[in-house]
Amino acid sequence: MRRRHWVIAGVAAAVVALIVLIAVLARDGGPRGFIADRYTLVAADTYRSPKPPQTVANEITAKHKAIDRVDDLATLGRNGGIFLRYPKLVVGVLPDGTGSRITVDSPGTGYSRYHSHVSGHWSSPSSNGWTSSGGASFRGGGPGSGK
Repeated sequence: MRRRHWVIAGVAAAVVALIVLIAVLARDGGPRGFIADRYTLVAADTYRSPKPPQTVANEITAKHKAIDRVDDLATLGRNGGIFLRYPKLVVGVLPDGTGSRITVDSPGTGYSRYHSHVSGHWSSPSSNGWTSSGGASFRGGGPGSGK
């Protein structure tokens, strides 16, 4: 009977360890997951921080280096923001009271939302986002492609 308790306890511990492992592996390890873990969710893909935009953007890029960064706070003040470009995301960090509002968008949605801020700096993304060097990630495929 005693051996049976040890087997049951061992199986239970293995099941708990497996659940924890699955949860850790399923968690997004990119900028989206970092932002979700660190800041307060206020709406779909929108977060809040009591810290100023410059601090928040620096925290995010310290953990996940962006392909590019546009900061127009100096020129536009409260109407500006800091915009971080990743291969599959656009992160906007905007002034919000004494803190920041952080938005996480797909490349197309983020580019459209912040077009007036980033259009002179970034090219329009393809349907698959940007490459790690910043170009559109779709090369085409029409006649003569691959030459």
